[in-house]
Amino acid sequence: MNGRGIAAVVAGIAFGIAQLAVAHEGRDEGSVSGSTAFTAITPILNVESVEASVVHYTSILGFKKNWDWPAEAADKTFASISNGEVAVFLSEKGQGARPVWIYYSVDNVDELHEKLARAGAEIRQKPVDRPWGAREMLVADKDGHILRIGGPSRKGHGESGDDHGEGRKEHVGSDEDGDKEEGHH
Repeated sequence: MNGRGIAAVVAGIAFGIAQLAVAHEGRDEGSVSGSTAFTAITPILNVESVEASVVHYTSILGFKKNWDWPAEAADKTFASISNGEVAVFLSEKGQGARPVWIYYSVDNVDELHEKLARAGAEIRQKPVDRPWGAREMLVADKDGHILRIGGPSRKGHGESGDDHGEGRKEHVGSDEDGDKEEGHH
């Protein structure tokens, strides 16, 4: 393993330890219920090519690469990417199915929409105010995974139409959203 490969592995381990430390910060060490409570989540996305997905996420969707694996191999099969405080793992042809929907929260959906559109992202649904008080948009990655990105709604700017993009020409599948019933938002 060369120096850069070792540095990538060390950086990945350090990032993971930092994430765990943040997740456990402020927990009562003697708490039985706290010791079994979930403290963090990192989705694992099944992708066709880890290397191509890392390029897509970092050059178009605004993520950064934390690390990839195996560090010494030319063809990577697993990677960690992040945007802000959110990390996602990418797994080449394994660990899960496609497509997966992931909900991300941001402060300004419209600003992110403009940025992603300029970068060439596949926007499945432009930002729209929802009845439950969020402003949301849908973006697809190169493997068909859907990034449902939401933030505060624009007061007084509600839009008509369906609630989750169902029935739209570009919508993937018929029921991947899984939150059509009232109260599942």
